[in-house]
Amino acid sequence: MMHMFLIIHNPLSNNRKSKKTTNKWVKFFKKNHIPFSLRSTLKIENLNTYLDNNKTITDILYLGGDGSINYLINNVDVSKVSQNIYLSKSGSGNDFLRSLKQIKEGPITIGEAKTNVSTTKFINGCGVGVDASVCYYVNNDKKKNKLSYFINVFKAVVKYKRIEMDVTVDGTKHSFTKAYLVSIQNGKYYGGGMKVAPQANPTNDTFQICVAHSLTNALIFLLFLTIYPGLHIYIKKRITVLEGKEISVKTSEKRYFQADGEVLEDVNELSVKKVETRQFIAFNKKDIKKKFN
Repeated sequence: MMHMFLIIHNPLSNNRKSKKTTNKWVKFFKKNHIPFSLRSTLKIENLNTYLDNNKTITDILYLGGDGSINYLINNVDVSKVSQNIYLSKSGSGNDFLRSLKQIKEGPITIGEAKTNVSTTKFINGCGVGVDASVCYYVNNDKKKNKLSYFINVFKAVVKYKRIEMDVTVDGTKHSFTKAYLVSIQNGKYYGGGMKVAPQANPTNDTFQICVAHSLTNALIFLLFLTIYPGLHIYIKKRITVLEGKEISVKTSEKRYFQADGEVLEDVNELSVKKVETRQFIAFNKKDIKKKFN
């Protein structure tokens, strides 16, 4: 059977630096004589319709960061895409791919978060609190580098006011009086490699929930240091780890909410559950060479 790839790229990804990554993949496909067609996400109005009209396409390589993948699952009915969907990084945030690469491929859970503001799907994770504040400041900062990221973390932590949060997991309510964040994860990582949910598996039906509470400003900075290797879960009195299929959160005040790094404002209620499963594959050059050469 003749294989034909559709390479989809987002020219605005990674602060418009994605062109270099796209060119790298184009060279790889040409060098290995794998037929392909290259399209921008900005030029495909409806991917489902596009695929219906282009029956020769057998495989899709979707290039982008967490935001691009979030756009895919929210704007395309992936359950109706019969082609293999390969994912590869081309963005400033690639946290979901960190988890996907560890399993190579699998039936990935797609979650849905209903908030008092709007409803959105997510593939990596969502949450409300100081982590969403960081996303808000980062997304609105024209500078996109490591220094600006840490400046935004500092700004979010200093400005954040601890609030009451009720987190209900599969019918069991947990109340926190001085909560900094509640993160509901499908993937292990967020924030550029922080291992917020070390036990998370994106093929599971359950989500991992991390609640940070009863922290001083000094301890919250310690949390950001321990969270990269996933050691924060051992701070038992300050970090509560839960697991479940259906999660709801109520906060005493409105806060920023993020889903795969995309931010909503003024959220004080949300509920999360799995809505579908879709096979995704982490694009790997060696595997592709074996399969198509």
